[in-house]
Amino acid sequence: MFSRPVFALIAGASALLLPASAGAETLRGEPKAVVELFTSQGCSSCPPADAMLTNLAGRDDVVALAYHVDYWDYIGWQDTFAAPAFSDRQRGYAKSWGRPASSPRKW
Repeated sequence: MFSRPVFALIAGASALLLPASAGAETLRGEPKAVVELFTSQGCSSCPPADAMLTNLAGRDDVVALAYHVDYWDYIGWQDTFAAPAFSDRQRGYAKSWGRPASSPRKW
Protein backbone atom coordinates (compact mmCIF):
# COMPACT_ATOMS: atom_id res chain seq x y z
CA MET A 1 0.00 0.00 0.00
CA PHE A 2 2.60 2.58 1.05
CA SER A 3 6.19 2.17 0.00
CA ARG A 4 7.93 3.09 3.27
CA PRO A 5 7.30 1.98 6.82
CA VAL A 6 6.36 5.31 8.33
CA PHE A 7 3.11 5.08 10.15
CA ALA A 8 0.58 2.76 11.57
CA LEU A 9 -3.09 3.45 11.25
CA ILE A 10 -4.90 2.15 14.24
CA ALA A 11 -8.63 2.02 14.01
CA GLY A 12 -11.08 0.59 16.45
CA ALA A 13 -14.63 1.19 17.44
CA SER A 14 -15.18 2.19 21.03
CA ALA A 15 -17.64 4.13 23.07
CA LEU A 16 -16.65 7.74 23.53
CA LEU A 17 -16.26 8.56 27.20
CA LEU A 18 -18.06 11.76 27.98
CA PRO A 19 -18.16 13.84 31.15
CA ALA A 20 -21.35 13.67 33.17
CA SER A 21 -23.41 16.65 32.11
CA ALA A 22 -26.81 17.45 30.68
CA GLY A 23 -25.39 17.37 27.14
CA ALA A 24 -23.71 14.02 27.71
CA GLU A 25 -27.06 12.28 28.13
CA THR A 26 -28.02 12.95 24.52
CA LEU A 27 -24.66 11.72 23.18
CA ARG A 28 -24.30 8.63 25.35
CA GLY A 29 -26.11 6.34 22.91
CA GLU A 30 -24.04 7.39 19.91
CA PRO A 31 -20.81 5.36 19.90
CA LYS A 32 -17.93 6.57 17.80
CA ALA A 33 -14.99 4.91 16.13
CA VAL A 34 -11.59 6.17 17.26
CA VAL A 35 -8.93 6.33 14.53
CA GLU A 36 -5.33 7.02 15.50
CA LEU A 37 -2.83 7.85 12.76
CA PHE A 38 0.91 7.77 13.47
CA THR A 39 2.52 10.06 10.92
CA SER A 40 5.47 12.36 10.25
CA GLN A 41 6.04 15.58 8.30
CA GLY A 42 9.24 14.18 6.79
CA CYS A 43 7.50 11.15 5.37
CA SER A 44 6.86 10.99 1.64
CA SER A 45 4.30 8.19 2.08
CA CYS A 46 2.21 9.92 4.73
CA PRO A 47 0.18 12.49 2.73
CA PRO A 48 -2.33 9.88 1.48
CA ALA A 49 -2.86 8.64 5.04
CA ASP A 50 -3.14 12.23 6.31
CA ALA A 51 -5.79 12.89 3.63
CA MET A 52 -7.68 9.75 4.66
CA LEU A 53 -7.66 10.88 8.29
CA THR A 54 -8.90 14.33 7.25
CA ASN A 55 -11.82 12.70 5.42
CA LEU A 56 -12.62 10.50 8.41
CA ALA A 57 -12.48 13.50 10.74
CA GLY A 58 -15.41 15.03 8.86
CA ARG A 59 -17.68 12.16 9.85
CA ASP A 60 -19.97 12.41 12.87
CA ASP A 61 -19.27 8.81 13.91
CA VAL A 62 -15.45 9.12 14.03
CA VAL A 63 -12.96 10.68 16.43
CA ALA A 64 -9.78 11.19 14.38
CA LEU A 65 -6.42 11.65 16.13
CA ALA A 66 -3.01 12.28 14.53
CA TYR A 67 0.19 11.51 16.43
CA HIS A 68 3.44 12.71 14.89
CA VAL A 69 6.29 10.30 15.66
CA ASP A 70 9.87 11.43 16.13
CA TYR A 71 11.76 8.35 14.94
CA TRP A 72 11.96 9.61 11.35
CA ASP A 73 13.53 12.96 12.29
CA TYR A 74 17.00 11.54 11.59
CA ILE A 75 16.38 11.58 7.82
CA GLY A 76 16.74 15.34 7.73
CA TRP A 77 13.33 16.90 8.35
CA GLN A 78 12.57 17.63 11.97
CA ASP A 79 8.82 17.15 12.47
CA THR A 80 7.60 20.20 14.41
CA PHE A 81 4.63 18.28 15.84
CA ALA A 82 6.55 15.13 16.83
CA ALA A 83 6.93 13.99 20.41
CA PRO A 84 8.73 10.99 21.89
CA ALA A 85 5.53 10.13 23.77
CA PHE A 86 3.73 9.61 20.43
CA SER A 87 6.43 7.21 19.24
CA ASP A 88 6.22 5.41 22.59
CA ARG A 89 2.44 5.14 22.22
CA GLN A 90 2.84 3.51 18.80
CA ARG A 91 5.51 1.13 20.09
CA GLY A 92 3.18 0.15 22.94
CA TYR A 93 0.45 -0.79 20.48
CA ALA A 94 2.93 -2.66 18.31
CA LYS A 95 4.34 -4.60 21.25
CA SER A 96 0.93 -5.57 22.59
CA TRP A 97 -0.15 -6.82 19.16
CA GLY A 98 3.16 -8.45 18.24
CA ARG A 99 3.71 -6.24 15.20
CA PRO A 100 6.57 -3.92 14.27
CA ALA A 101 5.85 -0.23 14.88
CA SER A 102 7.46 0.81 11.61
CA SER A 103 5.29 -1.25 9.28
CA PRO A 104 2.55 0.49 7.31
CA ARG A 105 -0.67 -1.31 8.19
CA LYS A 106 -4.11 -0.84 9.57
CA TRP A 107 -4.72 -2.53 12.89
